[in-house]
Amino acid sequence: MASSLNEDPEGSRITYVKGDLFACPKTDSLAHCISEDCRMGAGIAVLFKKKFGGVQELLSQQKKSGEVAVLKREGRYIYYLDWMWS
Repeated sequence: MASSLNEDPEGSRITYVKGDLFACPKTDSLAHCISEDCRMGAGIAVLFKKKFGGVQELLSQQKKSGEVAVLKREGRYIYYLDWMWS
């Protein structure tokens, strides 16, 4: 049975914070959507590419649309949600 939207099981919280995303603690993971070709040429993806690099590392993971590629930088996980816009 699916849990109610009102329930907040410990460890399953999403917090919305306004500010500099990249200033969050290094213990926090980050995630954003990219295209399957890992181009990251627009929007916040450009900032992720500049800050964390790893385009070849992402491509070598050979993820397809709907899958997740991961980089680890300075103890932090960065999740790249592969999304093919149609």
